[in-house]
Amino acid sequence: MDNLLKTKLFAIATFGLIMILFFTEKHFISHTGTMHTFNNIALISATMAMGVIISASIYNLAFYVYIRNRQYLYYGLAQLSTLFFLINLDSIYISPFDEIFGLHSPRLFHLTRASVLLFSLLFIKEFLKIYHVEQLNRLIKAIIYLTLADMLFTLIFSYAVLTNFIPIFMPIWLILSEANRAIKEKDMPFYFLLTGWYISIFVAVIEHLGLIKLIGVPFPFLHITFAIESIFLSLAISYKFKLLDEKQKMQQSLLLQQSRLASMGEMISIIAHQWKQPLNFLSMVNMNLKRMHKENKNSTMLILESNKQIEYMSNTIDSFRDFYNPSKQKENFSTEEALKHVLTIVSSALNSAKITIETSVNQDFKLYGNRNEFEQVILNLINNAKDALIERKIENPQINISINRQQLKVKDNAQGISKEHLNKIFDPYFSTKQNSDGIGLYISKMIIEQELEGKLTLKSDKQGSEFFIEFK
Repeated sequence: MDNLLKTKLFAIATFGLIMILFFTEKHFISHTGTMHTFNNIALISATMAMGVIISASIYNLAFYVYIRNRQYLYYGLAQLSTLFFLINLDSIYISPFDEIFGLHSPRLFHLTRASVLLFSLLFIKEFLKIYHVEQLNRLIKAIIYLTLADMLFTLIFSYAVLTNFIPIFMPIWLILSEANRAIKEKDMPFYFLLTGWYISIFVAVIEHLGLIKLIGVPFPFLHITFAIESIFLSLAISYKFKLLDEKQKMQQSLLLQQSRLASMGEMISIIAHQWKQPLNFLSMVNMNLKRMHKENKNSTMLILESNKQIEYMSNTIDSFRDFYNPSKQKENFSTEEALKHVLTIVSSALNSAKITIETSVNQDFKLYGNRNEFEQVILNLINNAKDALIERKIENPQINISINRQQLKVKDNAQGISKEHLNKIFDPYFSTKQNSDGIGLYISKMIIEQELEGKLTLKSDKQGSEFFIEFK
């Protein structure tokens, strides 16, 4: 526990102690209170706000029934608790709701308020799982246990202690502020979560301090605030669900790619097995021919050239077999060596297409990760450039690859990518080529940025495209 968290906890505890010592009588709600009357506009606004809260409750509980994700259950129950809390509050303080609802039970009022805190904390705990902030779990659990004890006390004595002297927005603010500090890479769902609750906390603080009463006209600010919070948090959950769905699709694409590689690896292993014996036989034949024609220089030169071709074929098939091995083993490897390995595989296809490939290494660097995956990215970038050069029938087609410090660059002169496609080029299932599944660049970006913690970017103009692979 760091000093800032200790300071926050000390401030909240001090506030609670002051409330107990000096404001005990004021904070225990009786069966009667100062009654306020809503005009028609305020009455309609409060009713509409409650309708939004009811809709949010049904929406999230229905989601839980279908997908069994507990965050939807907890948030739906938090919204129901909020609704019953407002009904109890209105029964005590607001006309004509006092006659409509007819609830004047302090015990029920305290229980619904505590249940808002309980289910909100459970929801936050479940929502934050994806951000891996396990250090907050102990703090959340401690507040949950205190809230449960407070609810038990309320059932026995009709009054709450914790939620009566420490407003429920304080523990929620404490957890959210700590989550904001702990989460380094924040996303849109988290910002929706913060926005929705910080709006509620802001209005609740003003209400708690009695500043809203200064306007002199009763209006359901709290109702509207809770409705706005419902909208923001529902957006947060929906957006998070979308991100999880995209992540699942990404994992399915990876599995598909790995399955393809595994199938190709098995096929190439079979081919390699079938080729090895004939190649060994040809090598032995060359040895015999060399003995028979050792005095003939022309024959000897031809036999040596034949041996080189046999060795090249043997090494090539081994390279293909290693490349399509779907191993996930991580190691330290040289980017220059990885590039050379890829070029042994792709050079034949580039030569047949009369594409010139130039490489320059100013300063090699090493990476820790799966070498096979990194080579797949390079091969994919080269193949994309090759396909574009062939399709557009570029004169003097060229691919330039450079390695310098923590950057590898693949550049072509294939006249670039149209502006309308630039923003979509890394999207899954998007491709400018016919008969393409559109996951090559998507998987390449994922491998570089998630597996190797680098960055894959693109620059394109009328001359050609440049892909940059950069590492810190």
